[in-house]
Amino acid sequence: MISMPPAASSKARCSIAPAVRPNMPSGLPLPRVAMRLDRRLAGFLLLLPLLGGCSKLTFIRQDVIGKGKVEQARRPVVARDSQQDKARMSAHDLVVRASSALQGNDFDLAERLSRDALKADPASADAHTLMGAIAARRGREAESGDWLFKAMQVSGGGAAEANNYGAWLCGQQRFEESLRYLDYAAERLGDGQSRADTLANAGACALRAGNVERAVSYLRQSLQLDAENRLALETLATHALAQGQLLEARAFIERRLALQPITAALLQSAEQIELRMGDTRAAARYRERLQRDFPSNPSTGN
Repeated sequence: MISMPPAASSKARCSIAPAVRPNMPSGLPLPRVAMRLDRRLAGFLLLLPLLGGCSKLTFIRQDVIGKGKVEQARRPVVARDSQQDKARMSAHDLVVRASSALQGNDFDLAERLSRDALKADPASADAHTLMGAIAARRGREAESGDWLFKAMQVSGGGAAEANNYGAWLCGQQRFEESLRYLDYAAERLGDGQSRADTLANAGACALRAGNVERAVSYLRQSLQLDAENRLALETLATHALAQGQLLEARAFIERRLALQPITAALLQSAEQIELRMGDTRAAARYRERLQRDFPSNPSTGN
């Protein structure tokens, strides 16, 4: 039997039609964690807002519910052509179409198709996860959490769903609860990419909670599994800069800048590191790149 982390209270549980939790804090800054939808949805990338008012796992700004990866949807294996099988296949196809609509920022269509998927198969964890993603993109954070919790329930305590719900909890600054779910997910995800992503989420969340030693341990474990994990590299670079460990900060930011996508925040961090190291030429190169690639960014002065 799967042993799930206990919910904080019965109010954390939700019905299929989720209601906003009465005691859910609102308007909190979102942690710099990337919520990753690790299951079978059709390649849409959810983005959560970052630490310091940005975007990623840190929970959404629309440009970032996370730096996460979503695996390609796979049609369920059908043993016989029963009505239940047909319903599941129909739900699967609707989820694929809904995820495509979400990628195209057509939230109304994505939500309608996701609700149709739930009518066809109320136990579809992917449809619940997608509803959580849509709610997050619309800024309905409490509702998003309800859907993600329900996805975890209907999946029977799936590791990917626990990761997603843990990432959402971190975005609400419920750090200890978040880390319990992320630990649970990491223990069950093996030694692959998904585990590296979950450990990076846990590291970013632990750092947000002020538990530096635990955060660094998570992040280094993530890089042992995936030397190019973007969230782990960026978080370690930011942490090293804050600690005045400039050579280490430079090493991590250069590794991160070798990967796509490049953001204005990354270039700003790289510029700050070089300025503090006294390399004004390198800092100027990052400033020029920032002005060229992100001309509308407030820091460029344009």
